[in-house]
Amino acid sequence: MASLTLRRQKCHGCGKRIFVRYSHTEYCPMCARLAIRMAVKKFEAETVKKIWAYVRKHGCVCYYTGMHLDMEDIHSPWYCVFDHWMPRDGTKIVLTSALLNEMKANLLEKEFWYIIKQLANHKRKNTKVRKIKLALWERHYSEDSEYLLGLKVNGQSFLNSKKSLYKCSLCGKPVLRYNAKYCPLCAKFAARLHSKQLPPETIEDTLNYVRHRGYTCKYSGIALELNNPGSPWYWQLDHWIPQDTRKIVLTCALFNVMKSDLSESEFWYYVKQLADFKEKGKKVRKKKLAYWWRLYPVEDA
Repeated sequence: MASLTLRRQKCHGCGKRIFVRYSHTEYCPMCARLAIRMAVKKFEAETVKKIWAYVRKHGCVCYYTGMHLDMEDIHSPWYCVFDHWMPRDGTKIVLTSALLNEMKANLLEKEFWYIIKQLANHKRKNTKVRKIKLALWERHYSEDSEYLLGLKVNGQSFLNSKKSLYKCSLCGKPVLRYNAKYCPLCAKFAARLHSKQLPPETIEDTLNYVRHRGYTCKYSGIALELNNPGSPWYWQLDHWIPQDTRKIVLTCALFNVMKSDLSESEFWYYVKQLADFKEKGKKVRKKKLAYWWRLYPVEDA
């Protein structure tokens, strides 16, 4: 059988010259995978056109940082994923890394860079992190109703105790009943903490954190929202080391999402790297992540 002749043509995606065997081949291998993913996501034709225009001009690099993206390893924090430039708005889709996509969460681009700068200044100069109202934050933490009905967990009541205390044993504020161990707010916190089935030492360490520092964020020191589960500043329990139950800290919903599968040192490393990129134009240097476990299959990326 005669061998098929290779011929040279332009890739319809990136525009680079490629050698092909068959007349129906339109893309290079990298762009072929990207085209399939866009088809699976059912992007509008105009959106696809804009993405290809970006790839032809800049290559497969992060829209926010200019970093080269991994196009093959779906386990990598630098794997190329699609991000809604404006949350839930499909008219502008940009390329970024899996890590940056997690950190940006439900933020507008200007909100993302504001938060990054605030955190970097807090870490470097110990300045106060100033909260802002987020335009499109939509995360709602309503899991309380599942296990706080009556403020009981595994038969243990967090409002009534055999001890006669007139002040909350956690925050020191007055209690509603003479025999109550916690005020209603701290009872809610203690009930959630116990519901996580954490080691007793971890629970006690977390309770001691509240006794000494109150309901403040471990990473930024901001006062946490205690009543509105829809707020980005609503308090959350965070694994200080991902998936490790030996140390649980308090943070806000926004920073819990941004920290993702990073250790605290990795989180601050990338906050500083991103701040330097935005303010000084320095290149963001990749660092191997010890605990990253996110997986982005083709149909979900």
